[in-house]
Amino acid sequence: MEETTTAITAVKEEVRLRDWAAQIEAQQASGMTVLRWCEENGIKPKTYYYHLRKLREKCVTSNRSMQSEIHP
Repeated sequence: MEETTTAITAVKEEVRLRDWAAQIEAQQASGMTVLRWCEENGIKPKTYYYHLRKLREKCVTSNRSMQSEIHP
């Protein structure tokens, strides 16, 4: 049961990260400032930057993991 819960939690986190990646890409493609885009989309700038940080951390972690697989 615990393994199932852990797997579900991991999938939920992955979906959330993908959703926020799409939001961040939309902001960057919009040409608007983060503050303006957040205002127009009903998102608090703190929330935007929180998720941006989480995505960056995930990228760093993934890159480290890939490098350790390539160069054990």
